[in-house]
Amino acid sequence: MKSIITSSRKTVILTVLIFISMYLFLNDSHPFMGCKSEQLTTKKDTIVPWKYPDVSSLKEDGADNVIRLGRKIFLETYKYIGPDMKDSSKRFLGNNMDCQNCHFKGGTVKYVLGLVGTYSNYPAFDARSDKIISIKERINQCMTRSMNGKPLPEDSEEMSALTAYLKWLSTDVPKGTRAEGNGVPKIDLIKRAADPVNGKLVFARNCMTCHAENGYGVLNDPGNVVVAADSLNGYDFPPVMGPDSYNDGAGTYRLLTSTSFIYSKMPYNDAVLSLEDSYDVAAYINSQPRPKKENLDKDYPNLKLKPVDAPFPPYDDKFTDIQHKYGPYQQMLKDGESSKMIDPNTAVNK
Repeated sequence: MKSIITSSRKTVILTVLIFISMYLFLNDSHPFMGCKSEQLTTKKDTIVPWKYPDVSSLKEDGADNVIRLGRKIFLETYKYIGPDMKDSSKRFLGNNMDCQNCHFKGGTVKYVLGLVGTYSNYPAFDARSDKIISIKERINQCMTRSMNGKPLPEDSEEMSALTAYLKWLSTDVPKGTRAEGNGVPKIDLIKRAADPVNGKLVFARNCMTCHAENGYGVLNDPGNVVVAADSLNGYDFPPVMGPDSYNDGAGTYRLLTSTSFIYSKMPYNDAVLSLEDSYDVAAYINSQPRPKKENLDKDYPNLKLKPVDAPFPPYDDKFTDIQHKYGPYQQMLKDGESSKMIDPNTAVNK
């Protein structure tokens, strides 16, 4: 027997379906939402507290095991994709550093390149490449610059795990907001160029106890290589110069970024350096030999977006390479150049 749906019932059903569909769209749960192309995160001024999940909250299941693997790779990167891996197909790093050598305690420490909320900000516009990039592309920038290595395949187990870990860190940071303490803090300018000569003295007085006299770092267990193709044990204190350090395309090779990092946290847990000494020791560290990255002249295709302390040409101004590398930056900023590390409302008057 055929069922008959009256016009009034059709109207009621249609109304209910419309309300359900509206609810699902508003909560990003509609099945058609997956058909949308990934959009650039809408930027807002909302700052949320620095909050991230506890490791103990991870369950023993498939999804959480991927997060747990990502955390392990982050903490001991050399063990999984280091340059001395037995499996040559896993040799992606060009040095034996860990992600947390720069992003302390798994990226959970505020104001020293902390990563809480970072995942929520992607996809995002990247001035270095002049395009919108994904979180995986951003990870590979670290791979090829800070780690002096080669890109991880985006469909690899290691990339999936690292991405899952960063997403998990950002659990409490909604898209369109940012966590208080993300990245590194802005700093004031000094009235002179940074001085690598004084920086060498600062390094000898305050830094070489951890990073070694030559700045090459201190291995967890120096010389402990079981067989020739086993990975080294990584660093208790990472190299800040020399062949196993970051290359000259890394963000920390720029003066203002490295100065902010040093001034905020170095020496570790006893940040006693003055702002001027922080500038000088950053200048000294980045004046020393380290790996070179090719084609740095291709970075920042839009020269107007090039950071004021980017230490390599070409430039859209009259200033020299040395001035861009060591400053002073007041006149450059007055002329319209920029840096995310400096407050433009106060910098030009200093």
